[in-house]
Amino acid sequence: MFIKHVFSYFVSRGLTGIINFLALALYTRMLSAEDYGEYALIVATAGLANAIFFQWIGLVLLRFLSKYRDEKNESVLLSTLFIGYLLTLAALIFVTFLSLFLGFETFSITIGVLLLAISQSIFDIISELLRASLQTKAYGLLSVLKSILSLGLSLLLIQWGLGSNGVVFGLILGPLLSLWILYAFQEKKQDIRFLLQKENVHFDLLKECLSYGLPLTATLSLSFVMNQSDRLLLGWMAGKSEAGIYSVAYDLTQQTIIMLMMIVNLASYPLCVRALETEGYEAAQKQIRSSAVGLFLIAAPATIGMVVLNDSISSSILGEEFREKAAMIIPVVAISVLLQGMKSYYLDLSFQLGKKTTLQIWPVLVGGVINIVLNFAFIPVYGIQGAVYATFIAYIAAFVLSGMIGRAVFPLTIPLRDFAKIVVCAMVMSIPLYVLDSADDNLYRLIAKIGLGFFVYFAMVYILNVWQIREHVSGWAAKLKMERK
Repeated sequence: MFIKHVFSYFVSRGLTGIINFLALALYTRMLSAEDYGEYALIVATAGLANAIFFQWIGLVLLRFLSKYRDEKNESVLLSTLFIGYLLTLAALIFVTFLSLFLGFETFSITIGVLLLAISQSIFDIISELLRASLQTKAYGLLSVLKSILSLGLSLLLIQWGLGSNGVVFGLILGPLLSLWILYAFQEKKQDIRFLLQKENVHFDLLKECLSYGLPLTATLSLSFVMNQSDRLLLGWMAGKSEAGIYSVAYDLTQQTIIMLMMIVNLASYPLCVRALETEGYEAAQKQIRSSAVGLFLIAAPATIGMVVLNDSISSSILGEEFREKAAMIIPVVAISVLLQGMKSYYLDLSFQLGKKTTLQIWPVLVGGVINIVLNFAFIPVYGIQGAVYATFIAYIAAFVLSGMIGRAVFPLTIPLRDFAKIVVCAMVMSIPLYVLDSADDNLYRLIAKIGLGFFVYFAMVYILNVWQIREHVSGWAAKLKMERK
Protein backbone atom coordinates (compact mmCIF):
# COMPACT_ATOMS: atom_id res chain seq x y z
CA MET A 1 0.00 0.00 0.00
CA PHE A 2 2.86 2.38 0.86
CA ILE A 3 4.48 2.11 -2.59
CA LYS A 4 1.09 2.45 -4.28
CA HIS A 5 0.41 5.71 -2.43
CA VAL A 6 3.95 6.96 -3.10
CA PHE A 7 3.45 6.36 -6.81
CA SER A 8 0.10 8.18 -6.81
CA TYR A 9 1.57 11.20 -5.06
CA PHE A 10 4.69 11.02 -7.26
CA VAL A 11 2.63 11.43 -10.43
CA SER A 12 0.71 14.43 -9.12
CA ARG A 13 3.61 16.06 -7.30
CA GLY A 14 5.91 15.32 -10.25
CA LEU A 15 3.59 17.25 -12.56
CA THR A 16 3.31 20.00 -9.96
CA GLY A 17 7.09 20.13 -9.67
CA ILE A 18 7.51 20.47 -13.44
CA ILE A 19 5.01 23.33 -13.48
CA ASN A 20 6.78 25.03 -10.57
CA PHE A 21 10.13 24.69 -12.36
CA LEU A 22 8.59 26.26 -15.43
CA ALA A 23 7.19 29.06 -13.26
CA LEU A 24 10.60 29.71 -11.72
CA ALA A 25 12.27 29.83 -15.13
CA LEU A 26 9.66 32.24 -16.48
CA TYR A 27 9.51 34.49 -13.41
CA THR A 28 13.30 34.93 -13.37
CA ARG A 29 13.14 36.01 -17.00
CA MET A 30 10.09 38.28 -16.70
CA LEU A 31 10.82 39.88 -13.33
CA SER A 32 13.87 41.75 -12.10
CA ALA A 33 15.72 40.46 -9.05
CA GLU A 34 14.17 43.29 -7.02
CA ASP A 35 10.62 42.45 -8.16
CA TYR A 36 11.19 38.77 -7.44
CA GLY A 37 12.50 39.74 -4.03
CA GLU A 38 9.33 41.74 -3.25
CA TYR A 39 7.15 38.83 -4.37
CA ALA A 40 9.20 36.39 -2.26
CA LEU A 41 8.88 38.58 0.84
CA ILE A 42 5.07 38.78 0.43
CA VAL A 43 4.85 35.01 0.02
CA ALA A 44 7.08 34.45 3.05
CA THR A 45 4.95 36.73 5.23
CA ALA A 46 1.72 35.09 4.04
CA GLY A 47 3.21 31.67 4.73
CA LEU A 48 4.06 32.72 8.26
CA ALA A 49 0.51 34.04 8.80
CA ASN A 50 -0.93 30.78 7.45
CA ALA A 51 1.28 28.74 9.78
CA ILE A 52 0.36 30.81 12.84
CA PHE A 53 -3.39 31.01 12.31
CA PHE A 54 -4.53 28.04 10.25
CA GLN A 55 -2.12 25.16 9.85
CA TRP A 56 -3.10 23.52 13.14
CA ILE A 57 -6.42 22.57 11.54
CA GLY A 58 -4.81 20.47 8.82
CA LEU A 59 -2.56 18.79 11.38
CA VAL A 60 -5.55 17.87 13.54
CA LEU A 61 -7.31 16.40 10.50
CA LEU A 62 -4.31 14.25 9.66
CA ARG A 63 -3.99 12.99 13.22
CA PHE A 64 -7.62 12.43 14.23
CA LEU A 65 -9.90 12.16 11.18
CA SER A 66 -9.34 8.41 10.82
CA LYS A 67 -10.27 7.85 14.48
CA TYR A 68 -13.44 9.98 14.36
CA ARG A 69 -14.48 8.43 11.07
CA ASP A 70 -14.19 4.95 12.56
CA GLU A 71 -16.31 6.13 15.51
CA LYS A 72 -18.94 7.64 13.15
CA ASN A 73 -18.26 11.12 14.58
CA GLU A 74 -16.67 12.70 11.51
CA SER A 75 -19.30 15.46 11.30
CA VAL A 76 -18.58 16.51 14.89
CA LEU A 77 -14.85 16.89 14.22
CA LEU A 78 -15.35 18.79 10.95
CA SER A 79 -17.99 21.16 12.37
CA THR A 80 -15.85 21.92 15.39
CA LEU A 81 -12.81 22.62 13.23
CA PHE A 82 -14.92 24.84 10.96
CA ILE A 83 -15.83 27.03 13.94
CA GLY A 84 -12.16 27.04 14.91
CA TYR A 85 -11.29 28.27 11.41
CA LEU A 86 -13.81 31.13 11.58
CA LEU A 87 -12.45 32.25 14.95
CA THR A 88 -8.85 32.25 13.77
CA LEU A 89 -9.85 34.02 10.54
CA ALA A 90 -11.40 36.80 12.60
CA ALA A 91 -8.17 37.05 14.61
CA LEU A 92 -6.08 37.30 11.42
CA ILE A 93 -8.30 40.05 9.99
CA PHE A 94 -8.00 41.99 13.26
CA VAL A 95 -4.19 41.71 13.24
CA THR A 96 -4.07 42.77 9.57
CA PHE A 97 -6.05 45.94 10.09
CA LEU A 98 -4.12 46.71 13.27
CA SER A 99 -0.88 46.56 11.26
CA LEU A 100 -2.42 48.89 8.68
CA PHE A 101 -3.45 51.33 11.42
CA LEU A 102 0.08 51.27 12.84
CA GLY A 103 1.55 51.83 9.37
CA PHE A 104 3.84 48.81 9.24
CA GLU A 105 3.43 48.34 5.47
CA THR A 106 1.58 49.73 2.44
CA PHE A 107 -2.10 48.92 1.96
CA SER A 108 -1.60 46.84 -1.21
CA ILE A 109 1.13 44.65 0.30
CA THR A 110 -0.77 44.12 3.58
CA ILE A 111 -4.02 43.18 1.85
CA GLY A 112 -2.07 40.96 -0.55
CA VAL A 113 -0.57 39.09 2.40
CA LEU A 114 -4.01 38.71 4.02
CA LEU A 115 -5.74 37.40 0.89
CA LEU A 116 -2.86 35.07 0.06
CA ALA A 117 -2.86 33.63 3.58
CA ILE A 118 -6.63 33.01 3.44
CA SER A 119 -6.45 31.42 -0.02
CA GLN A 120 -3.57 29.16 1.03
CA SER A 121 -5.33 28.17 4.25
CA ILE A 122 -8.54 27.09 2.53
CA PHE A 123 -6.65 25.11 -0.08
CA ASP A 124 -4.34 23.48 2.47
CA ILE A 125 -7.18 22.41 4.77
CA ILE A 126 -9.18 20.82 1.93
CA SER A 127 -6.00 19.13 0.69
CA GLU A 128 -5.22 17.71 4.13
CA LEU A 129 -8.81 16.48 4.39
CA LEU A 130 -8.37 14.57 1.13
CA ARG A 131 -4.98 13.29 2.24
CA ALA A 132 -6.25 12.10 5.63
CA SER A 133 -9.07 10.32 3.78
CA LEU A 134 -6.45 8.63 1.52
CA GLN A 135 -8.10 10.16 -1.55
CA THR A 136 -4.81 10.36 -3.42
CA LYS A 137 -6.29 10.89 -6.89
CA ALA A 138 -8.41 13.86 -5.84
CA TYR A 139 -5.46 15.26 -3.87
CA GLY A 140 -3.18 14.94 -6.88
CA LEU A 141 -5.68 16.48 -9.29
CA LEU A 142 -6.19 19.42 -6.96
CA SER A 143 -2.43 20.04 -6.66
CA VAL A 144 -1.92 19.99 -10.44
CA LEU A 145 -4.93 22.25 -11.06
CA LYS A 146 -3.66 24.75 -8.53
CA SER A 147 -0.19 24.91 -10.10
CA ILE A 148 -1.50 25.29 -13.66
CA LEU A 149 -4.06 27.96 -12.80
CA SER A 150 -1.70 29.91 -10.53
CA LEU A 151 1.01 29.99 -13.19
CA GLY A 152 -1.36 30.88 -16.03
CA LEU A 153 -3.03 33.69 -14.10
CA SER A 154 0.31 35.04 -12.84
CA LEU A 155 1.80 35.19 -16.35
CA LEU A 156 -1.32 36.91 -17.66
CA LEU A 157 -1.23 39.52 -14.90
CA ILE A 158 2.51 40.10 -15.41
CA GLN A 159 1.80 40.74 -19.10
CA TRP A 160 -0.80 43.29 -18.04
CA GLY A 161 1.98 45.17 -16.24
CA LEU A 162 1.32 44.20 -12.62
CA GLY A 163 4.84 42.84 -12.07
CA SER A 164 5.36 41.07 -8.73
CA ASN A 165 1.76 41.91 -7.72
CA GLY A 166 0.60 39.86 -10.70
CA VAL A 167 2.32 36.77 -9.33
CA VAL A 168 0.79 37.34 -5.90
CA PHE A 169 -2.74 37.73 -7.28
CA GLY A 170 -2.22 34.65 -9.44
CA LEU A 171 -1.30 32.69 -6.30
CA ILE A 172 -4.42 33.99 -4.56
CA LEU A 173 -6.85 33.08 -7.33
CA GLY A 174 -5.29 29.78 -8.48
CA PRO A 175 -6.06 27.71 -5.35
CA LEU A 176 -9.63 29.01 -5.07
CA LEU A 177 -10.42 28.32 -8.73
CA SER A 178 -8.95 24.82 -8.50
CA LEU A 179 -11.17 24.02 -5.50
CA TRP A 180 -14.23 25.35 -7.33
CA ILE A 181 -13.45 23.25 -10.43
CA LEU A 182 -12.93 20.08 -8.37
CA TYR A 183 -16.22 20.64 -6.54
CA ALA A 184 -18.13 21.51 -9.74
CA PHE A 185 -17.11 18.27 -11.46
CA GLN A 186 -17.89 15.97 -8.54
CA GLU A 187 -20.60 13.49 -9.45
CA LYS A 188 -21.88 13.31 -5.88
CA LYS A 189 -21.65 16.66 -4.13
CA GLN A 190 -21.43 16.48 -0.36
CA ASP A 191 -23.90 18.53 1.62
CA ILE A 192 -21.79 20.75 3.88
CA ARG A 193 -24.66 22.40 5.77
CA PHE A 194 -23.91 20.10 8.72
CA LEU A 195 -20.90 22.33 9.45
CA LEU A 196 -23.25 25.01 10.78
CA GLN A 197 -25.39 22.73 12.96
CA LYS A 198 -24.97 23.68 16.62
CA GLU A 199 -25.30 20.12 17.90
CA ASN A 200 -22.17 19.15 15.93
CA VAL A 201 -20.00 21.82 17.54
CA HIS A 202 -18.28 20.63 20.73
CA PHE A 203 -16.14 23.23 22.43
CA ASP A 204 -14.50 20.60 24.64
CA LEU A 205 -13.34 18.92 21.44
CA LEU A 206 -12.12 22.28 20.14
CA LYS A 207 -10.00 22.65 23.28
CA GLU A 208 -8.59 19.16 22.71
CA CYS A 209 -7.80 20.00 19.10
CA LEU A 210 -6.12 23.23 20.16
CA SER A 211 -4.07 21.46 22.83
CA TYR A 212 -2.75 19.15 20.11
CA GLY A 213 -2.51 21.70 17.31
CA LEU A 214 -1.22 24.86 19.01
CA PRO A 215 2.17 23.40 19.98
CA LEU A 216 2.53 22.28 16.38
CA THR A 217 1.45 25.75 15.27
CA ALA A 218 4.18 27.26 17.43
CA THR A 219 6.62 24.77 15.94
CA LEU A 220 5.57 25.55 12.37
CA SER A 221 5.71 29.28 13.06
CA LEU A 222 9.20 28.97 14.47
CA SER A 223 10.11 26.76 11.50
CA PHE A 224 9.00 29.57 9.23
CA VAL A 225 11.15 31.96 11.23
CA MET A 226 14.08 29.60 10.72
CA ASN A 227 13.26 29.11 7.03
CA GLN A 228 12.17 32.59 6.03
CA SER A 229 13.78 35.08 8.43
CA ASP A 230 16.96 35.07 6.37
CA ARG A 231 15.00 36.33 3.32
CA LEU A 232 13.32 39.06 5.35
CA LEU A 233 16.56 40.15 7.04
CA LEU A 234 18.51 39.97 3.77
CA GLY A 235 15.88 42.15 2.07
CA TRP A 236 16.06 44.64 4.93
CA MET A 237 19.85 44.71 5.30
CA ALA A 238 21.08 44.10 1.73
CA GLY A 239 18.11 45.03 -0.48
CA LYS A 240 15.26 43.30 -2.31
CA SER A 241 17.54 42.31 -5.19
CA GLU A 242 19.77 40.16 -2.95
CA ALA A 243 16.68 38.71 -1.28
CA GLY A 244 15.32 37.86 -4.72
CA ILE A 245 18.45 35.95 -5.79
CA TYR A 246 18.60 34.15 -2.45
CA SER A 247 14.91 33.24 -2.69
CA VAL A 248 15.35 31.87 -6.21
CA ALA A 249 18.16 29.56 -5.05
CA TYR A 250 16.06 28.32 -2.13
CA ASP A 251 12.87 27.97 -4.18
CA LEU A 252 14.68 26.01 -6.88
CA THR A 253 16.26 23.67 -4.34
CA GLN A 254 13.20 23.21 -2.14
CA GLN A 255 10.95 22.54 -5.11
CA THR A 256 13.26 19.66 -5.94
CA ILE A 257 14.35 18.08 -2.67
CA ILE A 258 11.44 18.97 -0.38
CA MET A 259 8.92 18.14 -3.09
CA LEU A 260 10.37 14.63 -3.44
CA MET A 261 10.50 14.14 0.32
CA MET A 262 6.96 15.47 0.67
CA ILE A 263 5.77 12.80 -1.78
CA VAL A 264 7.01 10.07 0.54
CA ASN A 265 5.65 11.84 3.63
CA LEU A 266 2.24 12.42 2.07
CA ALA A 267 1.94 8.68 1.53
CA SER A 268 3.69 7.45 4.67
CA TYR A 269 2.41 9.64 7.52
CA PRO A 270 -1.25 8.52 7.39
CA LEU A 271 -0.04 4.90 7.17
CA CYS A 272 2.22 5.36 10.23
CA VAL A 273 -0.68 6.85 12.21
CA ARG A 274 -3.05 4.09 11.10
CA ALA A 275 -0.52 1.38 11.96
CA LEU A 276 -0.03 2.83 15.44
CA GLU A 277 -3.76 3.30 16.09
CA THR A 278 -4.91 -0.11 14.79
CA GLU A 279 -1.94 -2.51 15.07
CA GLY A 280 0.29 -1.08 17.78
CA TYR A 281 3.87 0.01 18.38
CA GLU A 282 5.72 -2.74 16.50
CA ALA A 283 3.66 -2.29 13.34
CA ALA A 284 4.22 1.47 13.51
CA GLN A 285 8.00 1.00 13.85
CA LYS A 286 8.03 -1.28 10.81
CA GLN A 287 6.15 1.33 8.79
CA ILE A 288 8.42 4.13 10.07
CA ARG A 289 11.52 2.19 9.03
CA SER A 290 10.18 1.63 5.53
CA SER A 291 9.19 5.29 5.29
CA ALA A 292 12.61 6.49 6.47
CA VAL A 293 14.42 4.41 3.86
CA GLY A 294 12.05 5.61 1.14
CA LEU A 295 12.54 9.20 2.28
CA PHE A 296 16.33 9.08 2.17
CA LEU A 297 16.35 6.93 -0.97
CA ILE A 298 14.73 9.72 -2.95
CA ALA A 299 16.28 12.72 -1.14
CA ALA A 300 19.96 11.74 -1.19
CA PRO A 301 20.42 11.62 -4.99
CA ALA A 302 18.40 14.82 -5.42
CA THR A 303 20.66 16.60 -2.93
CA ILE A 304 23.91 15.30 -4.41
CA GLY A 305 22.63 16.12 -7.89
CA MET A 306 21.93 19.73 -6.88
CA VAL A 307 25.39 20.01 -5.32
CA VAL A 308 27.41 18.68 -8.28
CA LEU A 309 25.23 20.16 -11.07
CA ASN A 310 24.81 23.62 -9.55
CA ASP A 311 26.28 25.44 -12.57
CA SER A 312 24.28 23.43 -15.11
CA ILE A 313 21.05 23.90 -13.17
CA SER A 314 21.50 27.66 -12.76
CA SER A 315 22.48 28.32 -16.38
CA SER A 316 19.70 26.22 -17.91
CA ILE A 317 16.77 27.20 -15.66
CA LEU A 318 17.33 30.68 -14.21
CA GLY A 319 17.31 34.08 -15.86
CA GLU A 320 20.68 35.71 -16.52
CA GLU A 321 20.46 38.20 -13.65
CA PHE A 322 20.13 35.35 -11.12
CA ARG A 323 22.55 32.67 -12.39
CA GLU A 324 26.01 33.46 -11.05
CA LYS A 325 25.15 34.14 -7.41
CA ALA A 326 22.52 31.39 -7.28
CA ALA A 327 25.05 28.81 -8.51
CA MET A 328 27.43 29.85 -5.72
CA ILE A 329 24.96 29.15 -2.92
CA ILE A 330 22.94 26.18 -4.26
CA PRO A 331 25.32 23.46 -2.86
CA VAL A 332 25.03 24.70 0.76
CA VAL A 333 21.33 25.41 0.32
CA ALA A 334 20.77 21.83 -0.93
CA ILE A 335 22.39 20.27 2.15
CA SER A 336 20.43 22.63 4.42
CA VAL A 337 17.18 21.63 2.73
CA LEU A 338 18.04 17.92 3.14
CA LEU A 339 18.50 18.46 6.89
CA GLN A 340 15.22 20.38 6.99
CA GLY A 341 13.36 17.57 5.25
CA MET A 342 14.83 14.74 7.33
CA LYS A 343 14.00 16.63 10.51
CA SER A 344 10.44 17.52 9.47
CA TYR A 345 9.44 14.23 7.84
CA TYR A 346 11.42 11.73 9.92
CA LEU A 347 12.76 12.91 13.27
CA ASP A 348 9.64 14.93 14.13
CA LEU A 349 7.54 11.76 13.92
CA SER A 350 8.70 11.10 17.48
CA PHE A 351 6.77 14.09 18.78
CA GLN A 352 3.69 13.57 16.62
CA LEU A 353 3.24 9.83 17.18
CA GLY A 354 4.22 10.17 20.83
CA LYS A 355 1.64 12.97 21.27
CA LYS A 356 4.25 15.25 22.84
CA THR A 357 4.08 18.00 20.26
CA THR A 358 4.94 20.66 22.83
CA LEU A 359 8.51 19.35 22.94
CA GLN A 360 8.78 19.81 19.19
CA ILE A 361 9.01 23.55 19.78
CA TRP A 362 12.48 23.47 21.31
CA PRO A 363 14.57 22.40 18.28
CA VAL A 364 13.01 25.01 16.01
CA LEU A 365 13.12 27.67 18.74
CA VAL A 366 16.86 27.13 19.18
CA GLY A 367 17.36 26.93 15.42
CA GLY A 368 15.32 30.09 14.85
CA VAL A 369 17.26 32.08 17.45
CA ILE A 370 20.58 30.88 16.03
CA ASN A 371 19.46 31.79 12.51
CA ILE A 372 18.40 35.32 13.44
CA VAL A 373 21.51 36.03 15.52
CA LEU A 374 23.89 34.69 12.87
CA ASN A 375 22.07 36.56 10.09
CA PHE A 376 22.60 39.81 11.96
CA ALA A 377 26.27 38.90 12.37
CA PHE A 378 26.98 37.44 8.92
CA ILE A 379 24.92 39.48 6.41
CA PRO A 380 26.71 42.84 6.95
CA VAL A 381 30.07 41.09 6.39
CA TYR A 382 29.37 38.31 3.87
CA GLY A 383 26.10 39.40 2.25
CA ILE A 384 24.07 36.66 0.59
CA GLN A 385 26.56 33.92 1.52
CA GLY A 386 26.31 34.98 5.16
CA ALA A 387 22.56 34.33 5.09
CA VAL A 388 23.17 30.89 3.55
CA TYR A 389 25.68 29.79 6.20
CA ALA A 390 23.57 31.19 9.04
CA THR A 391 20.65 29.03 7.94
CA PHE A 392 22.90 26.00 7.42
CA ILE A 393 24.23 26.19 10.99
CA ALA A 394 20.69 26.72 12.33
CA TYR A 395 19.46 23.58 10.53
CA ILE A 396 22.29 21.50 11.94
CA ALA A 397 21.42 22.63 15.47
CA ALA A 398 17.69 21.95 15.01
CA PHE A 399 18.35 18.54 13.43
CA VAL A 400 20.62 17.35 16.24
CA LEU A 401 18.37 18.69 19.00
CA SER A 402 15.26 17.14 17.44
CA GLY A 403 16.93 13.74 17.37
CA MET A 404 18.12 13.99 20.98
CA ILE A 405 14.78 15.10 22.45
CA GLY A 406 12.65 12.85 20.25
CA ARG A 407 14.56 9.74 21.32
CA ALA A 408 13.12 10.08 24.83
CA VAL A 409 9.54 10.55 23.56
CA PHE A 410 9.03 7.93 20.86
CA PRO A 411 12.24 6.16 19.79
CA LEU A 412 12.48 5.73 16.04
CA THR A 413 13.96 2.81 14.18
CA ILE A 414 17.08 4.10 12.40
CA PRO A 415 17.97 1.95 9.36
CA LEU A 416 21.68 2.82 9.38
CA ARG A 417 22.69 0.03 7.02
CA ASP A 418 20.21 1.14 4.36
CA PHE A 419 21.21 4.78 4.85
CA ALA A 420 24.89 3.87 4.32
CA LYS A 421 24.04 1.98 1.13
CA ILE A 422 22.10 4.95 -0.18
CA VAL A 423 25.04 7.29 0.48
CA VAL A 424 27.33 4.96 -1.47
CA CYS A 425 24.88 4.85 -4.39
CA ALA A 426 24.55 8.65 -4.45
CA MET A 427 28.33 9.21 -4.32
CA VAL A 428 28.91 6.82 -7.24
CA MET A 429 26.22 8.69 -9.18
CA SER A 430 27.92 12.03 -8.44
CA ILE A 431 31.21 11.16 -10.17
CA PRO A 432 30.08 11.42 -13.83
CA LEU A 433 27.74 14.32 -13.02
CA TYR A 434 30.56 16.35 -11.42
CA VAL A 435 32.73 15.85 -14.50
CA LEU A 436 29.89 16.97 -16.81
CA ASP A 437 28.82 20.06 -14.84
CA SER A 438 29.02 23.26 -16.90
CA ALA A 439 28.19 26.94 -16.42
CA ASP A 440 27.29 27.18 -20.13
CA ASP A 441 24.51 24.61 -20.37
CA ASN A 442 20.98 24.31 -21.73
CA LEU A 443 17.88 22.46 -20.56
CA TYR A 444 18.28 19.53 -22.97
CA ARG A 445 21.79 18.73 -21.78
CA LEU A 446 20.68 19.11 -18.16
CA ILE A 447 17.85 16.61 -18.72
CA ALA A 448 20.35 14.20 -20.33
CA LYS A 449 22.64 14.50 -17.29
CA ILE A 450 19.75 13.90 -14.91
CA GLY A 451 18.81 10.82 -16.94
CA LEU A 452 22.39 9.53 -16.72
CA GLY A 453 22.44 10.15 -12.98
CA PHE A 454 19.14 8.31 -12.52
CA PHE A 455 20.44 5.31 -14.49
CA VAL A 456 23.69 5.08 -12.49
CA TYR A 457 21.88 5.56 -9.18
CA PHE A 458 19.17 3.00 -9.89
CA ALA A 459 21.79 0.49 -11.05
CA MET A 460 23.68 0.91 -7.77
CA VAL A 461 20.47 0.66 -5.74
CA TYR A 462 19.61 -2.56 -7.55
CA ILE A 463 23.12 -4.00 -7.08
CA LEU A 464 23.10 -3.25 -3.34
CA ASN A 465 19.42 -4.24 -3.06
CA VAL A 466 18.44 -1.13 -1.12
CA TRP A 467 14.85 -1.24 0.22
CA GLN A 468 14.59 -4.82 -1.13
CA ILE A 469 14.34 -3.23 -4.58
CA ARG A 470 15.04 -6.51 -6.38
CA GLU A 471 12.00 -8.11 -4.80
CA HIS A 472 9.85 -5.11 -5.70
CA VAL A 473 11.07 -5.10 -9.31
CA SER A 474 10.46 -8.86 -9.61
CA GLY A 475 6.94 -8.42 -8.20
CA TRP A 476 6.14 -5.57 -10.61
CA ALA A 477 7.50 -7.58 -13.54
CA ALA A 478 5.43 -10.63 -12.61
CA LYS A 479 2.31 -8.53 -12.19
CA LEU A 480 2.86 -6.86 -15.57
CA LYS A 481 3.37 -10.24 -17.20
CA MET A 482 0.11 -11.53 -15.72
CA GLU A 483 -1.79 -8.45 -16.90
CA ARG A 484 -0.54 -8.93 -20.48
CA LYS A 485 -1.86 -12.47 -20.48
